[in-house]
Amino acid sequence: MGIIINKLLQFIAKKSGFDISGVKKYSTNFSYLIGEYIFSLISSLIVGIAVARYLGPESYGIISYAISVYAVCAVITTLGIDDIIYKDMVEHANNRGYIEGTILFLKIIISLFSYLVICIYGYFSFSGEKLQVLLIINSALLFLPFSVFSFVFLSLAEGKYTSIARIISYSASSILKIILIIINADLIYFAFAVFLDYFLLYITVTFTYIRKGYNNSKFKIDYTYLKNIIKKAPLLFLNILFFTLFLKYNTIYLSYIYGDFHAGIYNAAIRLTEAFYLVPAVVVTAFFPAVINSKNFGENEYIRRISILFSAFALPFILISLIIALLSPFIINLLYGEKYELSYIVLSVTIFSTPFIYFYNITSKYFIIENKINHIFFRSLLSFILLLIFNNIFTIKHGIFGAGLSFCLSSLISFYIIDIFFKESRQLFLIKTKSIFFPFIYLINLLKK
Repeated sequence: MGIIINKLLQFIAKKSGFDISGVKKYSTNFSYLIGEYIFSLISSLIVGIAVARYLGPESYGIISYAISVYAVCAVITTLGIDDIIYKDMVEHANNRGYIEGTILFLKIIISLFSYLVICIYGYFSFSGEKLQVLLIINSALLFLPFSVFSFVFLSLAEGKYTSIARIISYSASSILKIILIIINADLIYFAFAVFLDYFLLYITVTFTYIRKGYNNSKFKIDYTYLKNIIKKAPLLFLNILFFTLFLKYNTIYLSYIYGDFHAGIYNAAIRLTEAFYLVPAVVVTAFFPAVINSKNFGENEYIRRISILFSAFALPFILISLIIALLSPFIINLLYGEKYELSYIVLSVTIFSTPFIYFYNITSKYFIIENKINHIFFRSLLSFILLLIFNNIFTIKHGIFGAGLSFCLSSLISFYIIDIFFKESRQLFLIKTKSIFFPFIYLINLLKK
């Protein structure tokens, strides 16, 4: 698998003009990364669909709600500073003890506080199975701080250990879920299976960190470094928080407004939509260093490489979205069964958000290079605000279809149309528009010749 992927990347690089020497240099590391992504995508879809079919929309809605709460709280615990941690560990590889100690201390405090808030909120808001599921799944927050050790592997170009840890956790959790289905287990046991997924990931990363001898550096809490991190965190944290809320809010919102049944119906469709966000995100990550290096070759080369990234998946995703929208009733019935037949209404709309989420991924990288983090934050904030507004307009009247429509319209405006209103991003709007019509333009020019 690794050889095939690397050959494919080299072919793309040759055709597009990218210098892929950096990718070659870390080919083994990258192969583990893409392999883990593919494995997690396939396993989560197959096992996730089996669990959804077994539990039914209402119970699946309860699980989806608890996972969505965890996703939001996990963002709060990370503070959006993960990229800064990674960068600092690369630059201070010989003295990373104070980075590990400081960040571990900070994340432990935040995770404890976050779980305490969830316990209080859950106690006064729910009872019975829903309260139990919420508390069990979100108890994984107490182990999340140990994820800081994964940045040690990344800083040393040994991210394969994190990938292996993910594969172990996915495998164990998936096997347990299948066993639970076979023995007709109750909902509460599936909550433990979800918890196991997160728990094993963090514990395996920590065990590998110790096993490889990386714990030789002495932990130290550096309060000066802590202050600097906290100063940098707000915009990055808010950006990730609002984007995560944008992705997960509808599941929580539908659970409150219409109940867990509708939340389960919606989440079944959105999981299929999210599956299409994965591959281009990996490609963007792989070619990101080449875009940064292109600055050395002038503005024209820099813009050309960004244009190539936009053009690579824009139209294909639109065409795929059209096909999936047309086949959505068949797809939902085949994968989830008759209990989820209403999910096709959501899938046929939310799938059209895929090209715009892809645009967001590249645009975010562009603004990081340009040191304009405020623009990334603004788009994430706008997407969430628009989602709230559109939900009040469409979801109240049209239920899950309105929720899907709100999600898609928010993506279209926040990650594409908004660029035309700002001088700094107007060029991006033109590039995005050209990327949509690039194959047609290329074909017309070819016919002219």
